[in-house]
Amino acid sequence: MLRGRDSAESGAVALSKLARSHENWAAIADAGAIPRLVALLDGGRTTRAKKNAAATIRHLARTTENQAAIAEAGAIPPLVALLLGPGPGEKTRPTDAALEEIAAVALLSLASLNSDNQSAIARAGAIPPLVALLRGTSTTTTVRDAAAAVVFSLAFRHPDNQIAIAKAGAIPPLLDLLTSSGTATTPKEKAAAALVSLAANSDNQIAIAEAGAIP
Repeated sequence: MLRGRDSAESGAVALSKLARSHENWAAIADAGAIPRLVALLDGGRTTRAKKNAAATIRHLARTTENQAAIAEAGAIPPLVALLLGPGPGEKTRPTDAALEEIAAVALLSLASLNSDNQSAIARAGAIPPLVALLRGTSTTTTVRDAAAAVVFSLAFRHPDNQIAIAKAGAIPPLLDLLTSSGTATTPKEKAAAALVSLAANSDNQIAIAEAGAIP
């Protein structure tokens, strides 16, 4: 189905469109697409290929079976790497906000109600770059929105991640996002949800209060 670099990247475009329909998710996975999509996330591929591969993974990961298969195929480390900016040998490539957003949303789908993937994403080093995206003055609203959503998903009913996220410094930028007068409603909602998940930890409750959550 995906042979050679050019045909692989063209196939990723087609799959990203097919994956928008839930009726195609099982068929795409059964056809063996997941390992090939993961391969397209590697640093040697074009940005266009990475975007389409990550977008397809985002949709496929909405089922429990595909969440497991995608993680087993090794998708989590390269998705996390896309949050870090330029990959190996790409030091001059500018940060791509659209790519960061798609990678974050793919991680969100993988982490959703899946404790194994929540742990794996944290182990892969996702928390510091997510916090950096929340803090970044040049981060777009959509990327910040996606980062807050992933933080929520990683912290949801996961005590270890709740501690790690707070230690990484996520609480102040989440509060900034929540209270910013210039921020749209949806990012505020994601920030609030992330803070609620973090507040399941008693130490985090104190940290959130001390950071100014209570006027």
